[in-house]
Amino acid sequence: MFKTLEERPPNMLKNQIAAFSNGDWAQLRYTLTNIFLGENDITELPQIKNGNGNGINYNVPTLADFKSLTWINLDDNKLTSIPDGTLPVTLQTLSASNNMLTQFPMDAIEKMTSLSWVYLNGNYIENIPHTAFEKKTRLDKLDLRDNGIRELSRTMFNGSITIKDLLLDLNFIRTLPPQAFRGLNLRSLHLTNNRLKEINPKALLGLGPYLELLDLENNYLNGIPKALKQLKRLKLFYIPNNNITEINDDDFESFASVLKALSLARNNLEEVPSNALRDCVKLSHLNIGYNRISRINESDFDNWGEKLHTLILRSNRLTELPANVFRKTPQLRELSLSFNKLHYIHKDAFADIENLESLEISFGMHTEEFPRELLKPLRNLVWLSLDNNQIRTITSNSFVPFSRLQYLNLESNRLEKIHSDLFPGSVLHDLRDVRLSYNNIAELDENSFSNLRSLQTLLLNGNKLKKLNGRSFADLSNLMALSLTNNQIRTIAPRAFVNLPNLMRLELQNNELKVLSLHSFLNVTNPDAPMLWNLSYNQIVNLTGGFTGNEMHVKVLDLSHNNIQEIPINCLQNFAKSLKTLNLGYNGVSKLVRNAFGELKFLEVLNLERNNILKIDRRAFDGLDLLQIINLSENHIDQLQTDQFKNLDNLRYLDLTNNHIRSVSREIFQKTRLEFLVLSSNHFVVVPNSALGEIGYTLRYLDMSDNQIEHLDSTMFREIPFLTHLNLSTNRLTILPDNVFIWVGNLLVLDLSHNRLRSNFKELFHNVQKLKRLRLANTGLINVPTLPLPNLTELDLSSNNIETVYVNSVEYLVKLRTLVLSDNKLNHVPSKIWNFMPLLKKLDLSRNPIKIITKDSFYGLHSLQQLDVSSLRSLERFDSDSFAKMKMLSKIKIQTWPQIEKYRFRLGNLLANVPSLKHLIVEIMETHLTDQLLGSFNPKLKNLEISGTNLRSIDVDAFDGIEEVRETSTWDADKYNCVVLGYKPPDPFLPTGITFVRELTLRIRNTSLRTLKPGVLYKLQNIPHFTLDLSRNKFKSLSPHSLCPDDINYQNIRTKLIAGGLTLNDNPWVCDCGLTWLGYWLRRWLRETVQIHTVVLEVAQQMNDLIRSATCTDSSGQQIAIVDLYPEDLSCHASALSRGGSEKVRSSFVVTVIFTAIIRFIL
Repeated sequence: MFKTLEERPPNMLKNQIAAFSNGDWAQLRYTLTNIFLGENDITELPQIKNGNGNGINYNVPTLADFKSLTWINLDDNKLTSIPDGTLPVTLQTLSASNNMLTQFPMDAIEKMTSLSWVYLNGNYIENIPHTAFEKKTRLDKLDLRDNGIRELSRTMFNGSITIKDLLLDLNFIRTLPPQAFRGLNLRSLHLTNNRLKEINPKALLGLGPYLELLDLENNYLNGIPKALKQLKRLKLFYIPNNNITEINDDDFESFASVLKALSLARNNLEEVPSNALRDCVKLSHLNIGYNRISRINESDFDNWGEKLHTLILRSNRLTELPANVFRKTPQLRELSLSFNKLHYIHKDAFADIENLESLEISFGMHTEEFPRELLKPLRNLVWLSLDNNQIRTITSNSFVPFSRLQYLNLESNRLEKIHSDLFPGSVLHDLRDVRLSYNNIAELDENSFSNLRSLQTLLLNGNKLKKLNGRSFADLSNLMALSLTNNQIRTIAPRAFVNLPNLMRLELQNNELKVLSLHSFLNVTNPDAPMLWNLSYNQIVNLTGGFTGNEMHVKVLDLSHNNIQEIPINCLQNFAKSLKTLNLGYNGVSKLVRNAFGELKFLEVLNLERNNILKIDRRAFDGLDLLQIINLSENHIDQLQTDQFKNLDNLRYLDLTNNHIRSVSREIFQKTRLEFLVLSSNHFVVVPNSALGEIGYTLRYLDMSDNQIEHLDSTMFREIPFLTHLNLSTNRLTILPDNVFIWVGNLLVLDLSHNRLRSNFKELFHNVQKLKRLRLANTGLINVPTLPLPNLTELDLSSNNIETVYVNSVEYLVKLRTLVLSDNKLNHVPSKIWNFMPLLKKLDLSRNPIKIITKDSFYGLHSLQQLDVSSLRSLERFDSDSFAKMKMLSKIKIQTWPQIEKYRFRLGNLLANVPSLKHLIVEIMETHLTDQLLGSFNPKLKNLEISGTNLRSIDVDAFDGIEEVRETSTWDADKYNCVVLGYKPPDPFLPTGITFVRELTLRIRNTSLRTLKPGVLYKLQNIPHFTLDLSRNKFKSLSPHSLCPDDINYQNIRTKLIAGGLTLNDNPWVCDCGLTWLGYWLRRWLRETVQIHTVVLEVAQQMNDLIRSATCTDSSGQQIAIVDLYPEDLSCHASALSRGGSEKVRSSFVVTVIFTAIIRFIL
């Protein structure tokens, strides 16, 4: 797109730009077309200023000066307004999302006559003007999502603008007044995640001839709005996740003839609305999943099903499919029946949809045999997903009818064996992706997958394979990825992998291999796409070579976390022409002999961390001509040879952390190009300046922390003048000469922490005027020294003895962005210094004996975004208006103060003055969390973290106000997947002051919690994207009532309640029957919400590893992944469940017999 570098648009993202500085921009005035200024700290746009004459002073640049500018990105800044005249009239795209705008910039937009796309989402705009533009205006898109809009005026902009695409999602709109959009001529209207309860019948008046897409997802509508009768061209209509129980026969009448896609998902429908759909003859996509439909019949599709291509029925109450049920949908291509409870499917249920290409029945089938006869009519199947069922056996000819099949997913079933004739290559010409992970497969026959000429991906993770026989994987000419992780493989027979010329990824980690020979491979890989081979987390002692036919080409080899004692040089030589990354970390290698790695001419990265290396031969790295990165950290090296790294001309990064090195020779780094050198946690007593001199022109980063260095002088850095990062923390430094840094004037980052320093700091830093980050933590400071560092942006003075901060010590720090004063002896907030730090963004005052905080404590900190006032144990007074002037404050770390009377201090009153708050971290000092957080939440809140070692319980009402409860006239327990069991939910109508959080990560960590009360998270269930982290607590069990106020309904569990996932690590979980529901939930979350079956293979592997890191302890003391808990594996009969498992489970599970029904469904 851009022929030269000069033609690329200026990209100034994430540069902490606070204002437009003076400079000569004139050369770009007539050529610049695009500019990216997002993720900075810009608070205002410069306006045109007159110079001495009548012209414009271009030394104060304004964006309006650029006469060719068409696209500007100002996202994620701190703009409070966009005044008229600040942007050029030539602009076509304006993006100012996630700022602090409170008013719609009508005047500015009106002047930009070429403007087509306007993005203002994530601001604080509360009203859309009802006044008219002076001239008729046209926009292709106006994005006002995630603002504070509560109501729409009658006829927005007074009909003076036309907009093709209007986005009003994630606001607070309760009703649509008459003619709200008249004159806008909208083609698409998005109103998802609002509070719409009422839509005036005339609200859409004027849109009839124009509107083609309407999205009303996640509102409070009880039926299809009558206003839709005004629409004549509506093709795409989405109204999922409302309170609709019934569809009237005439609800779609006005646009039935043109409707193509309809979503009624996540409502309360009990039947297919066939009468309402009778005239929807062009309907091709219908989603009625997540309702209460218990039966479907052939007649449900009469008149309207002829052109239906996609039908989604997942997560309803279907228990059977009758014969010929889809007869009236002959063109059906995609059918989803997942998350139902299909006990009976007639053999002719699919007889009439031979054109079906995609079928999903995950978590829904009751059969133990692969339903071959049932699926036989589906000869055009391309995608078949029957994962997470109870299938145990598959007959040898089961897949013969499906010659067009490309994707097959049978993961998480009960399969035990794969026969050699199960996948006939002569029939399955197009099969590309086979997923058989997490079954009970213990053996693979020879040629089990042979001659599947199109197969690219084969997953067999998490089975019970102990041995791979010869030709287990043979004649797969297009296989690119093969995963066998988390099995019990101990032996791989010769020629197990044969004729796999395109294999690019082979994953064998987390098995029980002790020896591996290349005899197992024949004609595998090719030079154009070398393989990534992961053998980590086995018990490998040795790898041996062997005849491989064509040369093996391996680009990345991971042998970490094994028992390798010697470098397997003979094996590695087979990859000499391709190997670029070799990971041997976490093994038992004790020495590196001469030419230890042979001739690996193309190796670039070598990791040997955490071995037992004592000695390294001076020629150990010979033959590694292109090596760039070496990690030798956490070994036992006490000496390096004089020419240890000789001939490593390309070496750029060397990590020797945590060894026993006392010194290095002058010549050791000769001829290298080291840029990063890490020598921390060794036994150096002096800086090896003579050795560093050999890399003086290339070295940029030097870490010598945690050594025994006592003395520094100016000569030590004379030879490394281009150094930018220097870490000397945790040494024995005391007195530093004034001129010690005279030769390193290019330093940007300096860490002197954890040394008992006595120096003239004003003179000490005189020669490092470019310094941006300085750490002086725990250096024995009593006062803040004068620091003449005008470019400093980060200063850490924590863990000292500072009692006060004087103005003269900080007067030079005008560019400071981060100041850490934690763990000192401040008894008051040093408010007098704030005016000298106009750009300060982050302030940490934690762990000080501060006694009083008032509104004057932070006066002048207008740019502050992050504040830590936690662990102030001596605090006696905290005024509720203390944060009132800090309009940009987005992250606060704080605690509760039970010693301060509630009438004098409430956290909610304090935080109510911070509308920009997005991250709140609170340490609860009390044993019970009750009402301490009430009033602390606002709609922009995204992260809430609760900690406190004293905390033992959380009250059901603790999160009142964080999210409103659905407004329904009667409490509909089943709507939320719950059966009322002695629990009375809160008032379902919105209390005064309640906010509506759109996205939230709740972390409850580092507490003494052992359980969560039933219904404690009920207030959070309507948050569109909710993530829950319960790591590092005392949980042994967790009741489903904690996620839902009543009994969980496994048939409609809806894991999107916690769409972002559930983190459970570092708790003393007990593997018993009371925890099996959680295993089920995690499996379903992976499939339903993450949709792990569709994500990239590498990401899917990471997700599986992450979810399996949460473990419980079984009766034998073994650790088992919670996600792998099944009731049948624990013999969870009704009697066992009635005991509730462990003693702690009994206390948290208030019901007993209910789990009998749960187990019946799972089994």
